[in-house]
Amino acid sequence: MARTRPAAALSGVDRPLLAGLLVATLAASALALHRVGHELPLLESFERRTLDLRFRVRGAVAPGQEVLLVAFDDETLRRAPALFERRAGWARVLGAIAAAHPRAIGVDALFTGDEHVLPEALGAAIDRYLTNAQATETGEAERLLERVVAETRGDAELAGAIAAAGNVVLGVHLGTTRIGEHVPAAAISRAKYGQVLPGPWLPRPVLEVRASIPALNARARALGYVTVYEDESQSLRGVSLARSYEESVFAPLSVQLVAMARGLGRAGLAYLGTEHTIQIGDQRVELGPDDGVLLNLRGPPGTFPVVSAVDVAEGRVPEASLRDRLVVLGITHLGRDTTRTSFGPGMSGLEIHATAIDNLLRADPLVRASFRADALAALLLGLATALCFWPRLGLAVWAQGAGALVALAGYLWLSQYLFSAQRLWLAAVGPALSWAFVAMTSLSLSYAREGIERRRVRHAFAHYLSDGLIDELLADPRALSLGGARRRLTVLFSDIRGFTSISERLDPEALVRLLNAYLTPMTRAVMGAGGLVDKFIGDAVMAFFGAPVPHPDHAPRALSAALRMHEALESLQPTFQALGVEIEIGVGINTGEMAVGNMGSSERFNYTVMGDAVNLASRLEGLTKTYRVFCIVGEDARAAAGPGYVFRELDLVQVKGKAEPTRVFELTAGPGRQLSSYSDEASFDAGVQHFRAGRFAESRAAFMSFSTANPGDTTARLYLARLDTLGEVPPPGWRGIHVFHEK
Repeated sequence: MARTRPAAALSGVDRPLLAGLLVATLAASALALHRVGHELPLLESFERRTLDLRFRVRGAVAPGQEVLLVAFDDETLRRAPALFERRAGWARVLGAIAAAHPRAIGVDALFTGDEHVLPEALGAAIDRYLTNAQATETGEAERLLERVVAETRGDAELAGAIAAAGNVVLGVHLGTTRIGEHVPAAAISRAKYGQVLPGPWLPRPVLEVRASIPALNARARALGYVTVYEDESQSLRGVSLARSYEESVFAPLSVQLVAMARGLGRAGLAYLGTEHTIQIGDQRVELGPDDGVLLNLRGPPGTFPVVSAVDVAEGRVPEASLRDRLVVLGITHLGRDTTRTSFGPGMSGLEIHATAIDNLLRADPLVRASFRADALAALLLGLATALCFWPRLGLAVWAQGAGALVALAGYLWLSQYLFSAQRLWLAAVGPALSWAFVAMTSLSLSYAREGIERRRVRHAFAHYLSDGLIDELLADPRALSLGGARRRLTVLFSDIRGFTSISERLDPEALVRLLNAYLTPMTRAVMGAGGLVDKFIGDAVMAFFGAPVPHPDHAPRALSAALRMHEALESLQPTFQALGVEIEIGVGINTGEMAVGNMGSSERFNYTVMGDAVNLASRLEGLTKTYRVFCIVGEDARAAAGPGYVFRELDLVQVKGKAEPTRVFELTAGPGRQLSSYSDEASFDAGVQHFRAGRFAESRAAFMSFSTANPGDTTARLYLARLDTLGEVPPPGWRGIHVFHEK
């Protein structure tokens, strides 16, 4: 069955691996450009949403015990609103916290102007009156005025509480738009990094500063900015650790509190512009694109311990809960100062500062993979996906799709593992898009290739296989690849006896009509039994069973084909008689190991079988002329025939080209068909056994008896002729083998 490969038709769709690699490379390059400055806003937005999902999949993790939040919450507002509304109340809370000896206190609040509980002129007049009054002049008016003045001295009380604590960090606001009066950098010098090493990286500049009044700032141990910056999706996923203002570099509240927790002064804080890092003592923190770190969120709102300011002021919080802690004091009542994070809305500013502090203390902020790592991930996932569609793997389309889904699922699992276990944010959306583009491209090429392959297979086998077998072959067309496989199959050869003399008697046109009339039903007989017509050699037909579609019952199928050929031959006799000829055929069938596959060159090859078992089948067909029977079957085919088939053992022969003898059998009947019938078959069997045992007299008697009952049997006459030649005594080394020296 020779065929030529349609190279031109396949050239555009036979390379899904190469196409997938190209698409993956383009996707990886686009992702790299996106990460290095040519940002695609929609892609980044989806990527950030996957970050939110990763946090939720990971779930909450327990924070450290160093940070405690003290909040002016709804409970404080309900029970003691003056604590929040008056600076004397703040002073009271600060004093109560300081009395428990925390390591440091951070205040997430601004006191930008003097506190005025009375009209300023009236308060000044009362103060002048008390200052000028005689010490001996006391009375109700004086006592009342003193009480009024005491209410106006909240700033002084708060300043005193800050000074008494000695470890307070006050907040500063650094804005990106200029609003209000200009505040010089010198006014907030305590918020600066103690050391700044200039370099190519300069922190993002700010335009506006808002700070507490100088009387408070002067008494604070340090200042730190409390401003946080949401991204374009109005979510907060990171905090900045450096901002520049008037050529100075400032530190946030979190950095100042960590430094104080480690006993570091301003000199222990450094900004290194040469490396885009900050240094807190011995700890070096790499900064991201926004001069900060991505927060490794510990969980949803409420993850960090928080106590109410009113409970602290009233002594309901044990001092042990505050001792040696980093306390962050701020406002949470009525949902003030909240933002959205990956765990959803409602995260207070206090918890943001606490998260930043906890990340710095444990040196475990989230790390975003480099643009190279993201691009490599997109490239490798795309390549793995393309490999699923590699034609050499021979996968069905559904298996290709399943393999691609496994590759995607494996990558997503890996990225989640790296996030949860290694705090690494490896891109998900970019590689997923690479996967999608590669999968769509490869799947399209695969479908196109499969369609061409199906047409190729159907065209190649349309005249050699039944439609049912072609459909089976289309489900797995790998058998059409160049090369052979060793398999156990059954081969059938058939030939017209005396065809040479017949062809000499017929003109060419009549000979063509005869061959067409003969070969068509013979082909149908083979295909009807599930076989493949390998080739026509003149009048001879070669077919095999069990390939390209595997069938374990290949031997019975070949025997069934022989019965069909016998039946077809009977129906053809009137046609042959009209041409003035009578047709007889012989069929040889053998089962054994052989090589099967496309054999030849890459441009032209033949799907066929080769091997000793094939050659033996051809020899068996030739022996039908000698024994004058319709079908001779090899020993292995006889053993694999199964029920319903009847055989007569003919001989033990050694054909030309074979070193070992083989038993051969005549197929006499099968399901629904009788090929030949004999009387006294027991005498024939006995004659064969005596012949092989060297008991020539007994063998001669048995064959003569059988020949008398079956005068038309050629095989018995052959045995009698051999016995006449051999005489009465077997030669030395006798095994009853008949050797054929010709094909």
